[in-house]
Amino acid sequence: MDYKFNSISDYENFLNVLEQSSKQESVECKAKHKAVLNTNRKLYCIAMSQIRKIAKQISKTDPYGFLKFVKNDSYEEVLIWGLVAVSLTDLDNQIKELDKYKEVADSWGLIDSVCCSMKVLNKSPEKGKYFEYFYNLCFSEKEYVSRLGVITLMTTYLESEYIDKIYKMCEEANNNTYYFQMGIAWLISFGMVKFKDKTYKLLEKRTLPKFTQNKAISKCRDSFRISLEDKEKLTKYRIK
Repeated sequence: MDYKFNSISDYENFLNVLEQSSKQESVECKAKHKAVLNTNRKLYCIAMSQIRKIAKQISKTDPYGFLKFVKNDSYEEVLIWGLVAVSLTDLDNQIKELDKYKEVADSWGLIDSVCCSMKVLNKSPEKGKYFEYFYNLCFSEKEYVSRLGVITLMTTYLESEYIDKIYKMCEEANNNTYYFQMGIAWLISFGMVKFKDKTYKLLEKRTLPKFTQNKAISKCRDSFRISLEDKEKLTKYRIK
Protein backbone atom coordinates (compact mmCIF):
# COMPACT_ATOMS: atom_id res chain seq x y z
CA MET A 1 0.00 0.00 0.00
CA ASP A 2 1.28 3.49 -0.90
CA TYR A 3 0.55 5.84 1.97
CA LYS A 4 -0.04 9.50 1.10
CA PHE A 5 -1.13 12.06 3.67
CA ASN A 6 -2.61 15.08 1.98
CA SER A 7 -5.56 15.51 4.33
CA ILE A 8 -6.99 14.32 7.62
CA SER A 9 -9.09 11.79 5.72
CA ASP A 10 -5.87 10.13 4.57
CA TYR A 11 -4.86 9.80 8.20
CA GLU A 12 -8.25 8.32 9.03
CA ASN A 13 -7.66 5.75 6.31
CA PHE A 14 -4.39 4.90 8.03
CA LEU A 15 -6.27 4.39 11.30
CA ASN A 16 -8.62 2.03 9.46
CA VAL A 17 -5.58 0.01 8.41
CA LEU A 18 -4.56 -0.28 12.06
CA GLU A 19 -8.06 -1.38 12.98
CA GLN A 20 -8.07 -4.02 10.27
CA SER A 21 -4.62 -5.23 11.27
CA SER A 22 -5.62 -5.57 14.91
CA LYS A 23 -5.41 -9.04 16.37
CA GLN A 24 -8.74 -10.47 17.42
CA GLU A 25 -7.76 -10.96 21.00
CA SER A 26 -9.83 -11.22 24.13
CA VAL A 27 -10.26 -8.31 26.51
CA GLU A 28 -8.21 -10.25 29.07
CA CYS A 29 -5.35 -10.81 26.61
CA LYS A 30 -5.28 -7.15 25.61
CA ALA A 31 -5.23 -6.18 29.27
CA LYS A 32 -2.20 -8.45 29.73
CA HIS A 33 -0.39 -6.76 26.84
CA LYS A 34 -1.17 -3.34 28.31
CA ALA A 35 0.27 -4.42 31.65
CA VAL A 36 3.48 -5.78 30.09
CA LEU A 37 3.97 -2.61 28.05
CA ASN A 38 3.04 -0.46 31.04
CA THR A 39 0.77 1.73 28.93
CA ASN A 40 -2.64 3.28 29.45
CA ARG A 41 -3.07 3.99 25.74
CA LYS A 42 -5.49 2.28 23.42
CA LEU A 43 -3.86 -0.89 22.17
CA TYR A 44 -4.72 -2.51 18.84
CA CYS A 45 -2.49 -5.51 19.62
CA ILE A 46 -0.86 -5.52 16.19
CA ALA A 47 2.11 -7.82 15.67
CA MET A 48 5.45 -5.99 15.76
CA SER A 49 6.33 -7.33 12.32
CA GLN A 50 3.21 -5.71 10.90
CA ILE A 51 3.89 -2.42 12.69
CA ARG A 52 7.37 -2.33 11.18
CA LYS A 53 5.96 -3.12 7.75
CA ILE A 54 3.49 -0.23 7.96
CA ALA A 55 6.17 2.17 9.24
CA LYS A 56 8.52 1.12 6.43
CA GLN A 57 5.86 1.73 3.78
CA ILE A 58 5.10 5.18 5.20
CA SER A 59 8.80 6.00 5.33
CA LYS A 60 9.17 5.13 1.66
CA THR A 61 6.13 7.03 0.39
CA ASP A 62 5.32 10.07 2.55
CA PRO A 63 7.05 10.29 5.94
CA TYR A 64 6.77 14.06 6.31
CA GLY A 65 3.11 14.01 5.30
CA PHE A 66 2.44 11.41 7.97
CA LEU A 67 4.33 13.35 10.62
CA LYS A 68 2.17 16.43 9.96
CA PHE A 69 -1.01 14.56 10.88
CA VAL A 70 0.17 11.96 13.40
CA LYS A 71 -1.66 11.81 16.72
CA ASN A 72 -0.70 10.14 19.95
CA ASP A 73 -3.95 8.40 20.80
CA SER A 74 -2.95 4.74 20.54
CA TYR A 75 0.20 2.83 21.36
CA GLU A 76 0.65 1.78 17.75
CA GLU A 77 0.26 5.33 16.40
CA VAL A 78 3.00 6.56 18.69
CA LEU A 79 5.28 3.62 17.91
CA ILE A 80 4.89 4.09 14.15
CA TRP A 81 5.59 7.80 14.70
CA GLY A 82 8.89 6.93 16.33
CA LEU A 83 9.85 4.37 13.69
CA VAL A 84 9.10 6.83 10.88
CA ALA A 85 11.04 9.56 12.70
CA VAL A 86 14.25 7.50 12.93
CA SER A 87 13.95 6.56 9.25
CA LEU A 88 14.40 10.19 8.15
CA THR A 89 17.63 10.54 6.22
CA ASP A 90 18.09 14.17 7.26
CA LEU A 91 19.51 13.72 10.76
CA ASP A 92 18.72 17.28 11.86
CA ASN A 93 15.06 16.64 11.04
CA GLN A 94 15.25 13.26 12.71
CA ILE A 95 16.45 14.81 15.97
CA LYS A 96 13.79 17.53 15.78
CA GLU A 97 11.13 14.86 15.44
CA LEU A 98 12.59 12.76 18.25
CA ASP A 99 12.56 15.86 20.43
CA LYS A 100 8.77 15.92 20.07
CA TYR A 101 8.42 12.16 20.26
CA LYS A 102 10.25 11.88 23.59
CA GLU A 103 7.58 13.97 25.29
CA VAL A 104 4.76 11.55 24.44
CA ALA A 105 6.56 8.16 24.43
CA ASP A 106 5.40 6.84 27.79
CA SER A 107 6.29 3.15 27.67
CA TRP A 108 9.56 1.26 27.63
CA GLY A 109 8.35 -0.44 24.43
CA LEU A 110 7.92 2.90 22.67
CA ILE A 111 11.49 3.76 23.61
CA ASP A 112 13.35 0.50 23.06
CA SER A 113 11.78 -0.41 19.72
CA VAL A 114 12.68 3.00 18.31
CA CYS A 115 16.23 3.07 19.73
CA CYS A 116 16.91 -0.36 18.25
CA SER A 117 15.75 0.90 14.82
CA MET A 118 18.14 3.83 14.43
CA LYS A 119 19.87 2.44 11.34
CA VAL A 120 20.24 5.82 9.66
CA LEU A 121 21.96 7.33 12.69
CA ASN A 122 24.05 4.21 13.29
CA LYS A 123 25.47 4.23 9.79
CA SER A 124 26.02 7.97 9.52
CA PRO A 125 29.61 9.25 9.60
CA GLU A 126 28.17 12.33 11.33
CA LYS A 127 26.55 10.53 14.26
CA GLY A 128 29.12 12.03 16.64
CA LYS A 129 27.45 15.39 16.09
CA TYR A 130 24.39 14.12 17.96
CA PHE A 131 26.07 12.31 20.83
CA GLU A 132 25.67 15.21 23.26
CA TYR A 133 21.94 15.40 22.53
CA PHE A 134 21.35 11.82 23.64
CA TYR A 135 23.92 12.07 26.43
CA ASN A 136 22.10 15.03 27.95
CA LEU A 137 18.77 13.19 27.80
CA CYS A 138 20.19 10.74 30.34
CA PHE A 139 20.11 13.50 32.96
CA SER A 140 16.41 14.22 32.51
CA GLU A 141 14.19 13.66 35.52
CA LYS A 142 11.56 12.16 33.20
CA GLU A 143 11.74 8.38 33.26
CA TYR A 144 11.24 7.66 29.56
CA VAL A 145 13.15 10.68 28.28
CA SER A 146 16.18 9.53 30.24
CA ARG A 147 15.70 5.96 29.02
CA LEU A 148 15.67 7.21 25.42
CA GLY A 149 19.09 8.67 26.06
CA VAL A 150 20.48 5.57 27.76
CA ILE A 151 19.23 3.02 25.24
CA THR A 152 20.46 5.13 22.32
CA LEU A 153 23.90 5.35 23.90
CA MET A 154 23.81 1.57 24.26
CA THR A 155 22.66 0.79 20.71
CA THR A 156 24.49 3.53 18.80
CA TYR A 157 27.38 4.97 20.80
CA LEU A 158 28.87 2.09 22.80
CA GLU A 159 32.28 2.59 21.18
CA SER A 160 35.78 3.38 22.39
CA GLU A 161 35.37 7.05 21.50
CA TYR A 162 32.45 7.45 23.91
CA ILE A 163 32.71 4.70 26.54
CA ASP A 164 34.50 6.73 29.22
CA LYS A 165 31.95 9.50 29.09
CA ILE A 166 29.08 7.00 29.01
CA TYR A 167 30.34 5.25 32.13
CA LYS A 168 30.82 8.61 33.81
CA MET A 169 27.16 9.32 33.07
CA CYS A 170 26.20 6.00 34.66
CA GLU A 171 27.79 7.19 37.88
CA GLU A 172 26.56 10.77 37.81
CA ALA A 173 22.99 10.62 36.49
CA ASN A 174 20.79 11.03 39.54
CA ASN A 175 17.60 9.33 38.44
CA ASN A 176 16.00 6.67 40.61
CA THR A 177 13.20 5.74 38.23
CA TYR A 178 12.84 2.04 37.47
CA TYR A 179 13.10 2.06 33.68
CA PHE A 180 16.07 4.40 33.71
CA GLN A 181 18.02 2.22 36.13
CA MET A 182 17.08 -0.91 34.20
CA GLY A 183 18.38 0.82 31.07
CA ILE A 184 21.70 1.56 32.78
CA ALA A 185 21.97 -2.06 33.87
CA TRP A 186 21.28 -3.26 30.34
CA LEU A 187 23.87 -0.83 28.93
CA ILE A 188 26.52 -2.07 31.36
CA SER A 189 25.88 -5.69 30.38
CA PHE A 190 26.56 -4.71 26.76
CA GLY A 191 29.61 -2.79 27.90
CA MET A 192 30.93 -5.91 29.63
CA VAL A 193 31.05 -7.66 26.26
CA LYS A 194 32.89 -4.87 24.44
CA PHE A 195 34.87 -3.17 27.22
CA LYS A 196 35.43 -5.78 29.92
CA ASP A 197 38.28 -4.07 31.76
CA LYS A 198 36.52 -0.70 31.89
CA THR A 199 33.33 -2.39 33.07
CA TYR A 200 35.15 -4.21 35.86
CA LYS A 201 36.66 -0.90 36.99
CA LEU A 202 33.21 0.70 37.05
CA LEU A 203 31.66 -2.10 39.10
CA GLU A 204 34.66 -2.34 41.43
CA LYS A 205 34.10 1.26 42.55
CA ARG A 206 30.53 0.47 43.68
CA THR A 207 29.47 4.04 42.91
CA LEU A 208 26.22 2.99 41.24
CA PRO A 209 22.98 2.75 43.22
CA LYS A 210 22.59 -0.67 44.84
CA PHE A 211 19.68 -1.68 42.57
CA THR A 212 21.50 -0.62 39.40
CA GLN A 213 24.79 -2.27 40.37
CA ASN A 214 23.18 -5.58 41.27
CA LYS A 215 20.84 -5.58 38.28
CA ALA A 216 23.78 -4.88 35.94
CA ILE A 217 25.61 -7.87 37.37
CA SER A 218 22.49 -10.03 36.97
CA LYS A 219 22.13 -8.99 33.34
CA CYS A 220 25.80 -9.77 32.72
CA ARG A 221 25.31 -13.20 34.23
CA ASP A 222 22.28 -13.77 31.99
CA SER A 223 24.28 -12.99 28.86
CA PHE A 224 25.42 -15.78 26.53
CA ARG A 225 28.29 -13.55 25.38
CA ILE A 226 30.06 -13.42 28.75
CA SER A 227 32.27 -16.28 29.94
CA LEU A 228 31.41 -18.43 32.95
CA GLU A 229 34.65 -17.26 34.58
CA ASP A 230 33.66 -13.61 34.28
CA LYS A 231 30.13 -14.32 35.47
CA GLU A 232 31.49 -15.94 38.60
CA LYS A 233 33.97 -13.12 39.19
CA LEU A 234 31.23 -10.50 38.92
CA THR A 235 29.33 -11.87 41.93
CA LYS A 236 31.86 -10.38 44.34
CA TYR A 237 30.91 -6.88 43.18
CA ARG A 238 27.31 -7.18 44.32
CA ILE A 239 26.25 -4.67 46.94
CA LYS A 240 24.64 -6.26 49.98
